[in-house]
Amino acid sequence: MTTTRAATEPSGAPAARGAGEVRWVETAWEDPRAEALRDAMDAEMGVRYADVEDVFSTLVMPPGTAWLTTWVALVGEEPVATATLRWLGEGAGRLAEVKKVYVAPAGRRRGLASQALRQVEATARSLGVDRLHLHTGSLQPEAIALYEREGWEQVPVFAPYDVLPVSVCFTKPVPATP
Repeated sequence: MTTTRAATEPSGAPAARGAGEVRWVETAWEDPRAEALRDAMDAEMGVRYADVEDVFSTLVMPPGTAWLTTWVALVGEEPVATATLRWLGEGAGRLAEVKKVYVAPAGRRRGLASQALRQVEATARSLGVDRLHLHTGSLQPEAIALYEREGWEQVPVFAPYDVLPVSVCFTKPVPATP
């Protein structure tokens, strides 16, 4: 399923490289635009996490992964940001995980990472998800600062990421209304 929604940029956002109207497209994990952004993220993060990349890559997409949605931000037709929502299942509540939040250099300094989080949070809310989990790494201080700024609570590292010494985990409840 692919739907297009216009996103509003935060007021006062600087006009960044490639400035133009941002459109958010809800799509599938396999969308080539999302794949290209994830490949760019992997290349960028591979430099930071070279020591643990083999272990990390097996944790991103375990067999049987249920991808709920992927959002891609477009400026014109150029994909500049993405985030994905992965189903984790039922238990104490309906749980999903935010994966692969990334903004390409051409889209940075426009608030797109925050917008990406809001897109997946809105999808989670519409699907009745109670709580979101998120995993990042200690070598990404900009990501950690973003999640803290966006109201995510840092929690003890949860499985399966507990095998990585660089893991940092967050959680956030999904209120019924924004």
